Amino acid sequence: MSSIKHRKEKDCLNCGHIVEENFCTHCGQENIVTKEDAFHMVTHAVADYFHFEHKFFGTIGPLLLKPGKLTKEYVAGKRMSSIHPIRLYIFISIVFFLVILSGNKPNEKEKEKKPTSTNKKLSPKEVDSLQAEKIKGVEEAMKYVPLKGSVRDSIIKAAKEDIKKDSSNTDTDINLFTGKKKKKNWGGNWKVKDTTVADYEKHQSALPKEKRDGFIKHYISKRSIELNKYPNPDEKFKEDLLHNIPKMMFLLLPLFALILKLVYINKNKYYYEHLIYSFHLHSAIFLSVLVTLLLKWLFGFIYDISGWLGSFCTIYIIWYIYRSLRTFYGSTRWITVLKMFFLSFAYTFVFTICFLIIIAFSFVMI
Repeated sequence: MSSIKHRKEKDCLNCGHIVEENFCTHCGQENIVTKEDAFHMVTHAVADYFHFEHKFFGTIGPLLLKPGKLTKEYVAGKRMSSIHPIRLYIFISIVFFLVILSGNKPNEKEKEKKPTSTNKKLSPKEVDSLQAEKIKGVEEAMKYVPLKGSVRDSIIKAAKEDIKKDSSNTDTDINLFTGKKKKKNWGGNWKVKDTTVADYEKHQSALPKEKRDGFIKHYISKRSIELNKYPNPDEKFKEDLLHNIPKMMFLLLPLFALILKLVYINKNKYYYEHLIYSFHLHSAIFLSVLVTLLLKWLFGFIYDISGWLGSFCTIYIIWYIYRSLRTFYGSTRWITVLKMFFLSFAYTFVFTICFLIIIAFSFVMI
């Protein structure tokens, strides 16, 4: 860089090797004067930034508009004008999952709309009004239940009694067939009555050996007890699962590259070439979804065309996969279409396996 003053000495300050010109051939560090003024420091930083920016946009253009070409050129050795596939994927996937995961969090307005439980004491009038409202709701709902009059009356009566007992709770959830509050606990068919792991272990040790839970049920029961300590176990598990999906992708991408290796075994390509294609393909798909979400947000101020944008994005992704496979692997049109069907089936199968692994991992790590 002309704006940077280089050292007259030829020893590299980083590794000690001889610097023949401006950059060390051993470690790559530029042989510049360390005591530079503020102007030179800022100039150097800005130049590095625009160099990266030029490289970034020089990668994004071919990635989206010329499917398969970027992978083909990278494998051929043309790498200086593009970002490394793994770096590109990491950057795009971080932005993608940040946007997707942030969209699943309820905003403040939604939180305000949701009824919440409180320990605040209600006045007698508020209690009566609340009871009347809940009883009316139960009676309206029971009109559509195909039961005999006496059975319906007994259910309504039980519901009324339950409402009166718990009139101070503004978030009571009534089961029409039992008149009792529904308690949402984790565990499915393996729910346990114990509220702590210590109580569960104590009750298990008191049982005969043949009646104790097996290894799998024993482990799941303990994890369920720990999960049920949270106010909303389902939401907690869902949140942890969503945050583990990015980790799942790093397991999925190498497996997808292995599938490509098997499907295109006649092309005599190395595994790393299929891996590069896998990174580029998923980067392009994530980026196309991000662009669609951005357009949806922008057009939302004028007119809602989210349905059209979603359809266009789906068509684009299908076309992109087809075009990139043809460009990179060079197969004929119908061979590519047939292999696309097989790849979609294999990808779905591998994705399901990886998703089940992540579910198990999320459950274990709670």
